[in-house]
Amino acid sequence: MGEMMKANNKTMLVSVFFVLPSLILYLVFTYIPFISSSYYAFFLWDAVTLPKYIGMRNFVDIFHDQKLLYGLNNTLIMCLVGVLIQNPLSLILGLMLNRNFKSRAFLRAAFYLPVVLALVVISVVWGQILQYDGLFNYLLDKVGLDFLIRDWLGKVQTSFPTIVGLATWQGLGFCALIYLAGLQSIPVDLYEAAAMDGASGWQKLKNITVPLLMPTVSIVTFLILTGSLKLFDLPYIMTNGGPGTSSYTISLAIFNAAFMVGNYGYAIAMGLVFMVLILIVSVIQLKLTGRKEVEL
Repeated sequence: MGEMMKANNKTMLVSVFFVLPSLILYLVFTYIPFISSSYYAFFLWDAVTLPKYIGMRNFVDIFHDQKLLYGLNNTLIMCLVGVLIQNPLSLILGLMLNRNFKSRAFLRAAFYLPVVLALVVISVVWGQILQYDGLFNYLLDKVGLDFLIRDWLGKVQTSFPTIVGLATWQGLGFCALIYLAGLQSIPVDLYEAAAMDGASGWQKLKNITVPLLMPTVSIVTFLILTGSLKLFDLPYIMTNGGPGTSSYTISLAIFNAAFMVGNYGYAIAMGLVFMVLILIVSVIQLKLTGRKEVEL
């Protein structure tokens, strides 16, 4: 018994020896900077001169920043589109890719390709395609839809919907493959038993697929919400939040406050409020989907 305890202690010490360096590095480069930077949220600071204590003014200014409120509105719209449109489309695509047909391996790779590509590359390529004299308008003209030709990224009415569409397209394959993994984890025996009982395809989907897929739905919804809340690359590279504030987002507002204006204290305050917003949305989403899992 004593030898077994010694062996367990030795194994524990070896595990700690290998894990501890990584844990220390993680704390040094993640939590310590986070805690120290949070201190400056209460200061007027440009990262050059000495910080000046201003109390809660940075946090008060957040709720009076009209441009930031536009960014919040756009970010919440992106979240709604992600949950109500991207999520169901990803599930439908996952169901299609789960079927047995010849080209499914190629299609799985093709739909996942936008995930592999850097968002910078996607932004630059689509920015060229969507120019007024770009490929997209050229194709519209050739197929007789010239009345739809417009400056997709240069008009207030179309800039943000275009970016939302591109963000949805870019994340579609990733979410679909997560659903595909969830679908393939469902035992085939359940479908065979349902078929023997005369269940239709819709009944199988409703009574077998959806209930057993709820943990996957919860994961995908969480990823979509957090990704939508942090949307930055596409609007920054393609429109820089414009025209005006039509494609402005919270992440872009934080970036501009820090690196364009040089008000690091205000940017940190926005980041902290943004973090709380993400936590609230995530907790609500996990509670709702978790409750649905229990009900099913």
